[in-house]
Amino acid sequence: MGALFFLAAFFAARSLAQRGSRGFAGERLFRLGVPLLIYVFVIAPFIQAVVLGRGTSGADLVGAYLGYLASLRWVEATGPLWFVEALLAFSLVYAGWRAFRPARSAQADPPKTRTILGIILATGVAAFLIRLVLPIGTSVVNLQFCYFASYVALFLLGLHAGERNWLGRLSDKQGLRWFFVVLGAGIPLWFVIIKASGAVNGAMLIYGGLNAASFGYAVWEAFVAVGFSLGLVVVFRRYIGADNAFTRVLARNSFGVYVFHAPVLIALSLVLRDWHAAPLLKHAAVAPLAFGVTLALVFLVLRRIPGLRTAIR
Repeated sequence: MGALFFLAAFFAARSLAQRGSRGFAGERLFRLGVPLLIYVFVIAPFIQAVVLGRGTSGADLVGAYLGYLASLRWVEATGPLWFVEALLAFSLVYAGWRAFRPARSAQADPPKTRTILGIILATGVAAFLIRLVLPIGTSVVNLQFCYFASYVALFLLGLHAGERNWLGRLSDKQGLRWFFVVLGAGIPLWFVIIKASGAVNGAMLIYGGLNAASFGYAVWEAFVAVGFSLGLVVVFRRYIGADNAFTRVLARNSFGVYVFHAPVLIALSLVLRDWHAAPLLKHAAVAPLAFGVTLALVFLVLRRIPGLRTAIR
């Protein structure tokens, strides 16, 4: 998720430079706010009342929907669009900040290793402090602030990359080094932390609290989040990026798939609930099927609706 905040911030900085603070804020309110409202007030109650068949209590759908509104359940009904909610909040704060303090036009080189290590340490310390109050698993209106230290840090790093135009100058060598260091050291370190903290025996000290396990896990998490975010940019840029008809279809419809995938995924999971198979096998079957059905739904139906086509693109 941190990598997504990093890239979103990079493009946000470019957009604000073109539109100005007010234009950028208006564009973000429309592009992010409208899909968020659609999910909260249309998709979420549809999942509950129709897909899951809950909350009607024999009443008609109108009564169930009015009950949904009156109970204020919609406040935390953002589902997977919590990311959009957080990104919208970050973007509006950024627009307000730049309205009072415009960005400098000077370019900069990519951060050096010691700077990135400093960011990792500061992010880990911030996560550790947050988890003293809000341990891992704590949700506040569907937002898990225990993870927000890395989200904020990577959003700020992405803004710096966009404003100072250094992401394109991030060398393959530097990016791949971070990727393989995190892959080679981060994964083994996870097992070490889990074993040393007693998590294999049910002691969940890593979730939060004033202890060494929580601190170590928070720093490890920041190390993986920041390192992989930089590394994945280079890996995709060098080895995976492609521009063809298929990838353009995916790119044009990816946000729509993200917004509308939940009811499709839940419905398919319910249809296949009596299929007794290994969880990984069911995942391997349901995930691509849900993606394909949602992509077809968005591409063939939803993008043909003028209002939706404008809002979700």
